[in-house]
Amino acid sequence: MVQADTPTPAPAQSLFGGPRTLYRGTNIDGATLEPNEGLWVRGRNLNDLIGSVDFPTALWLAWFGNLPSTTQSQAIDAVLVRIASHLSQEPAYRRGIEAVAASGAGIVQAAACGLLGDLATLENIALIEASARGLPTHADFIQGLVSIASTPHFLHAALGYAAHGAVPNKHAEAVLAAMGATRIDALSIRVIDALLVAWHAGFGYITPTVLVPRTAIGTGVSIAQAVAAGFMASGPNHVGAAEEAMTWLKTISAQASPGDIRQAVDHALDQPGNLLFGFGHPLFVQDPRPPHLRALFAEWGFGGRYLEVFDVVCAHVLERKGLRPNIDFITAAALLDLGVTQARWGVGLGLCGRVTAMVAHAIERRDRPAFGVGSKAARTLLATVPVGWL
Repeated sequence: MVQADTPTPAPAQSLFGGPRTLYRGTNIDGATLEPNEGLWVRGRNLNDLIGSVDFPTALWLAWFGNLPSTTQSQAIDAVLVRIASHLSQEPAYRRGIEAVAASGAGIVQAAACGLLGDLATLENIALIEASARGLPTHADFIQGLVSIASTPHFLHAALGYAAHGAVPNKHAEAVLAAMGATRIDALSIRVIDALLVAWHAGFGYITPTVLVPRTAIGTGVSIAQAVAAGFMASGPNHVGAAEEAMTWLKTISAQASPGDIRQAVDHALDQPGNLLFGFGHPLFVQDPRPPHLRALFAEWGFGGRYLEVFDVVCAHVLERKGLRPNIDFITAAALLDLGVTQARWGVGLGLCGRVTAMVAHAIERRDRPAFGVGSKAARTLLATVPVGWL
């Protein structure tokens, strides 16, 4: 597949017919490989979006296929904040999550339970707010906004923290507050918006956190339940590597010299069966997002001890193993420099962004047959799938 500044259409038709796409995926998003690796959302290079648009703008693009007006983007942000404000004032939404967390479940599993509760009140609030602000009011859009706004709050509850009382002005600020960041200012909000956009979409249906909601929605479940299913598809090898990376980065002493840092890398790489989470990628030789994010952070004047460590580690791992960082490692370093101390927010931040793609793909997939295609096509496809592929 050829990708240039203006990508040429892929030669293969979509499996389901319709227009050709620029990438291997659906018309929502997908990846290109050789000769240039990239991630695409609605025909736009994801790196062109990261840092240039905020999360509500990226959300609208992924869901509707075009960029919103400034007024629409601000309205989406306001609706998300209004939902979050109601959540923080109603402890009933937290009780089931806290009970599941108390039983020993992880942050993701417990948070997913919040999506399985009665969200009708939140949907009504979103509907009223969306209508007042001239936004779409159809059920899919409203339910999608509720899923997006609820995710940081439910993840926060899963950690057993008391609800924070301050009302945020932006969704990115609500995410920062939920994570317990010590830095909440205009630059921090800009950084979180960039990370959320970097995580929100781009791989099509190939990632488990998107593939599973697509599969679940075909059985007739709600959008919220499909998103909960997507949560269950995250783990140490997908989304969760950022948590492992945060844990490892926190072991590096603040007084560690570059030589000490390289020695820590050697220790991690030389242990039998060990690996350094946050490096390499199942699809890409180089995940295109980290170099772009690192350049943006430098341009914006954002950084601290952990991004300094990030630079030393990346150079040494490349020298030792020829591996480059993926989105998990730079996410881990950035969160730590924002003052986020709880490593489990490594996976939490990724999910806060990825819900966007979960919703878009669930809606796209919902009206197709349970197996995605009709019986004849399903039989043909099954006959061609290599044994042991899944």
